[in-house]
Amino acid sequence: MCALKIVSFSTDRLTEAGRLLALYQKRANAAIPVLPSQGETEEKAIRALTGEWEKTGVSGVAALDDDKLVGYVIGQKQENAMRGRHVWISLAGQAIASEQPVELYRDLYAAAAQEWVDEGYFYHCALLPAGNPELLQTWFCLGFGHEQVHGLLSLKEIQPRASSMRVDGVELRLATPDDREAIADVSSLIRTYQANSPVFGVALPEDAQKIRDGYSGLVDDPQVDLWIAKKGEEIISFQAYFPADSDPFTMTPEHCIELGIAATRPEYRGSGINFALTTRGLAHAKEKGYHYCMTDWRMTNLQSSRFWPRQGFVPVGYRLSRLIDHRIAWAKG
Repeated sequence: MCALKIVSFSTDRLTEAGRLLALYQKRANAAIPVLPSQGETEEKAIRALTGEWEKTGVSGVAALDDDKLVGYVIGQKQENAMRGRHVWISLAGQAIASEQPVELYRDLYAAAAQEWVDEGYFYHCALLPAGNPELLQTWFCLGFGHEQVHGLLSLKEIQPRASSMRVDGVELRLATPDDREAIADVSSLIRTYQANSPVFGVALPEDAQKIRDGYSGLVDDPQVDLWIAKKGEEIISFQAYFPADSDPFTMTPEHCIELGIAATRPEYRGSGINFALTTRGLAHAKEKGYHYCMTDWRMTNLQSSRFWPRQGFVPVGYRLSRLIDHRIAWAKG
């Protein structure tokens, strides 16, 4: 590795890096059985990488072996109220040649991260394929930890009778505009649960009304399947399914739907309501012609990290994160 040279990534490297990405993604997808063959062509890879590179605030580095590109890491610098100044490394934002050791990622990240930290970006996130334990371990050795899991489920084994599942005393159905206010009333379930131990996910108070309005507006979106479990006049559990754009560089196959929102009132958790609602929702998605369902959850969310794998969701990607002590900006030793 000492013979390699690490330089700033530049536009003239996009074609070469895209070819590297196509091969890298094929290896990554082949290691995850639930993923279909997705045609990770050079053309698609170059287009995906170019799209990442052309975003505002993107920078990174490339590893060269006698001027041949053998690896790269690029990330987008962003700033918002939730994460502050932070950097996102997407699935298309990193790749190395098959003959290179995964240790190369540590050198690439070290070179790229210095610029990010010098500019005050202390929170770094990396999206990685789930099928390579050695790759994950390398990023763990850089100080990253598990934050989010992206899981995929094949709907092939979902049985037609699942669409008729019932729960005594509970109404399971798709929401209508008449449910608008009841949906708004349960909009805080996810953010309040995620704020507790061991997730400690921050939910800003000023976003509460925006979230409430967003939830109630789901009943007006013809592309969204909003399933509810209702007991009397109260919604006790709900799930929202959204169409997902096919993209091999986000590990989203064709004919995929995304289970983007799901929550159950605390007093009904563990009662089988969420299982029944999931069964109905997935069966309905299959009836509509979907072949896969994608969802994601926090690794530290104990209920979700146990429930969704039990339903058959297989991890296909992980979001890792690292928070660097901001005092390094003035206390460098």
